[in-house]
Amino acid sequence: MAEYYYTVASLPMLTLNQEPPISVEYFLDNCRYTLSEHDYKTLLTASITPEPAAEYPALVKWQNWERTLRNVLASMRSQKTGIDDEKYLREGDSATGVFDAAREASTAANPKIAEGILDSARWQYLDEIEGLHNFDLTKLVVYYLKLQILERRKKMNLKDGEISYRKIYESITDKIHQSYDGEL
Repeated sequence: MAEYYYTVASLPMLTLNQEPPISVEYFLDNCRYTLSEHDYKTLLTASITPEPAAEYPALVKWQNWERTLRNVLASMRSQKTGIDDEKYLREGDSATGVFDAAREASTAANPKIAEGILDSARWQYLDEIEGLHNFDLTKLVVYYLKLQILERRKKMNLKDGEISYRKIYESITDKIHQSYDGEL
């Protein structure tokens, strides 16, 4: 297994409640020149969403954990709404720590707090995957996943949230108006 001492040593430290110190693009550009072609292609498959299925062991662990978290959340939401969760569940094994994080997030005072709880659980699990990997591809994969989490969190702000809400609301009202045939 290749060791990437220079690449890892040149990266700034990441913490969950901070702005990303570098962009995803900068990180990938840096890795493109220092990783082997095979390892770089593997790194590019790392995503905070669990699709498509990965082959690299650290990514398999991550995707299983994230898929399990999403399944538990879907089940909890379906119980609250009475909607059948079967079409939302994805194949996967069970993973430790997922139920507690989902339960805590589902009782949060608002969606922002819930996302914070889930991201904290994700971060903690990525720390576990990273374990004793200090200068190898797993370290870089975990770093990349954490950087994606920070980038996603950065995009969650009031202004962008209101814009997104208005687009969704307008889409729904447009569909209602289009289906309205003139009778009440």
